Formats: sequence, structure tokens, C-alpha cells
Amino acid sequence: MVTSGGNGDTEGRSEFTPVSHLEDIRNLLGLLLAGFAGAVNLIGLRNAEMATILRNQGILVGLAAILLMAALSFAIASVFVSNRRRIHFLVAGSAISATLAAATFAMYAVKIPKSPTWTRGWILGAGAFFAAVTIAGILAWAIRRPANPRISLQLTLLIASAVLISSATSTFIRIEAKNQAVASLPQLEAATQSKGGEGTVSLKISAAKLRDTEWIYFTVLGVPREMEYKSQHPCSEEEGKCEFVADGDINPDPVGGVEKNLQIPFSPLTYQHLEITAHMCESGEKGGNCTFGPKLSSIDIRIAHPGTDVTGATVEG
Repeated sequence: MVTSGGNGDTEGRSEFTPVSHLEDIRNLLGLLLAGFAGAVNLIGLRNAEMATILRNQGILVGLAAILLMAALSFAIASVFVSNRRRIHFLVAGSAISATLAAATFAMYAVKIPKSPTWTRGWILGAGAFFAAVTIAGILAWAIRRPANPRISLQLTLLIASAVLISSATSTFIRIEAKNQAVASLPQLEAATQSKGGEGTVSLKISAAKLRDTEWIYFTVLGVPREMEYKSQHPCSEEEGKCEFVADGDINPDPVGGVEKNLQIPFSPLTYQHLEITAHMCESGEKGGNCTFGPKLSSIDIRIAHPGTDVTGATVEG
């Protein structure tokens, strides 16, 4: 005669033993963070650029971090909620609308210079619409108190998490675009060589991530030897001291980069000081006229008289 206990297959287990959710949390967080990191890698950020963004746009980076933490919090909460737990459609809809409103207002907070005004108007309007839907849904639920909830709470939390992680990603991308527009400057490197009465300026001009309505305009000005000057930067600070030597436009490549090496002749017998300036030209439309913005770099070089080996250079950002 064979007998078996009714709980033989559950020996060593208790109905009160908690179920571990660590594996689910780890997988879900890994998926969300991998998506966020993939978006950051997609825009090609390097460590030095991350430090620049944190230094220049710290408050907006904090906003993106709050959205990211909220997304991760909703994702973790969804693991601990039973998939049988239901909420009413009005509550679920209000929650999703609230996250969409937060996402659009976060996008509105990051103003990208030179972007069309109507885009910010649309973003603000969308945020106001979602906020109104949220308030209307909450009021309708509070007044009617409808029964028969049918929407999964777990699904609602996952949708809210997806919206917020997408918002954090798009906000960070917009912060990077704003930082590029504000902090990107043309870079200059220059060296002079002279032999007898002939000289050459070896000039390297570079820039990165320019828009299709931006380009580099450079000028080379010289102070004649018979002209006296007191300023360290006579061409920009003392009117009428400098003469034109050379200038030119440099357009960016298809990815917005500029890297140009130039050899510009000049006469060391004629000039005692050179000022080289690279301006960031801005235009309202592609192919339009140049408008000098605040972004420029300059190099001042004091030219020794032929027969000596002393050449001084002062570099400005």
C-alpha cells in the first residue's frame, strides 16, 4: 500500500515565502538604461563633451536626470504590482496624460537657439493639452466615482515608465543640441615663418557640429611697421591701426565639421603685428548673408623684424 502526503511536492516551501523580484528588476532596469545609453552614444558624445554639458547646462541636465529616475521608479513599482490589479480608465488615462504633459514641458524648457518659434509654440500647446486632459480625467473620476475598473495598473506603470524614459532621452538630446549652439567655437592654430622679405602664416581652422546655416569667416589683418600702437590687440581695440591682408569663407562638410589648413603669404618687412580672427557666420536661411554672432576666436602674433628669430604670439578663445 502506497500513501503520499498531500504536500509532498511542496516540501521545504511555505506559502508565506516571498517571491524574489530582483531578477525582474535587474532585467527591466538593464533594458531601460541600455536604451538611454544607446541614445547618448547615437549622438556621439565623448567624455570631454559630457563634462562641458554638465558645466554649462547643469540645471537642464538635472531635469533630464529627474525624468530618468522617475521612469526607473515606475518600472520598479510595476514589478511589485500584481497583474490582476485593475484601475479605472479615467485614472489610467490621467496618469498617462500627466507623464505626457511632464515630457512636453521638459522639452519646452530646453530652448535651442535659432530654432523656429512655431516649434516651441506647438510643444507648449501639446503640454497644455495633456495637462488639461489630466485635470479633466481626475475631476471626472472624483465626481462620478465609477466602478468596474478594467485597466491593468501594471500596464499603466510600464507605459508611464516608457514615456518618461523617452522624455529623458529626448531632453538630453535637446540639451546637447543647445550646448552645441551656445558653446561651440571655431578653433585656430597659427605659426609664422619668414625668410628675408617674405613670410608665410600657416593657419589651421577647425570647428565641429555646425548647422547648415553656419560657416566660418576668417580675416588676417596687419599693423604696418611705421604705425605705433599701445594695445596688445591693436586691430580690435584701436581703430585705423590695421590693414587688410587676407580673408575667406570656409563651409562645413556634410556632418557639420570644418578643418582647413591654409598658407597665407605676407611681408614681414611691412607688418609688425598680425591679428587672425575666425568668426562663426550665422544666417537665417541656407545660403543667406553672414551675420557675425558672439562666437569667435582670434590670435595676435607680433612679427619680429627680418634678421631676428623672435616671434611672439598671444592666443584668445
